[in-house]
Amino acid sequence: MTETAAEILARAQRREEAREAAYKPIDYTRMNRDHRNQKAALTRAVNSADRDKVVLACAKAVREWDDIGAWPDDWSRWQNALDDVFPVFFAPRLEDLR
Repeated sequence: MTETAAEILARAQRREEAREAAYKPIDYTRMNRDHRNQKAALTRAVNSADRDKVVLACAKAVREWDDIGAWPDDWSRWQNALDDVFPVFFAPRLEDLR
């Protein structure tokens, strides 16, 4: 059974509407305000040498980035911090901390 052009267009319209409904603009003001605090929190966690503090700082940052609508250009700083407190190949991926 083949689809009609009208069915294909209706499905495309539904996808477009869902995409528009899910769109969330990036909150640049909040990103600029919070990024400095996130870096400071990560530095404190790393300097504590406490793996749990690093994990918590990273998880908090990821949740905030998702809420803001974008990750910073230096997101790998948080992944590197995770990599440093776990054995090789055992660190979680940053995006999995959501």
